[in-house]
Order: sequence, then structure tokens, then C-alpha cells
Amino acid sequence: VCFDSDECLVDNGGCDANATCRNAVGGRTCTCDAGRSGDGFACSDVDECATDNGGCDENADCGNTPGSRTCTCVDGWTGDGESCD
Repeated sequence: VCFDSDECLVDNGGCDANATCRNAVGGRTCTCDAGRSGDGFACSDVDECATDNGGCDENADCGNTPGSRTCTCVDGWTGDGESCD
């Protein structure tokens, strides 16, 4: 009798540290985590701020962070950065 081994149990299945390993019959898949891009074996940070100010308000500064971004209203404006008044 043969059983499928879970390749993800050891060293994240060989996937990048910023990827999710999912066991599959006879193998596994690697998918980069949110805010990362790549093939799952090599994942790099996506600069969310590079497009459309990262979705931040036009009166906010966007700061790229590993796997995400921050929005901060500029001086003279208040709010959470996604909306500044």
C-alpha cells in the first residue's frame, strides 16, 4: 500500500519562506503570500506604492513595507491615510 507523503511538513516543502506550501497528491504547490510576487520558490516584495499611491488618499504619503504598505496623511490633513480630511 502506498501513501502520499506531505512534502510541506519539512522546510516548507522547499517553497520560499514568504510562500504557502499546499500538499497535493504526488507533490506540492507553492504560492507567494499576499504582497509578494514570484513563482512560490522565490518570492519578492511588491511595492504597493508604485501604482496609484498604493490606494492611499491623494493627501497621504504611501510607505512600502514588507508584504504591505502604510498610508499617512501629510501635514495639515487628518485621517487614517486612506481617507484624509
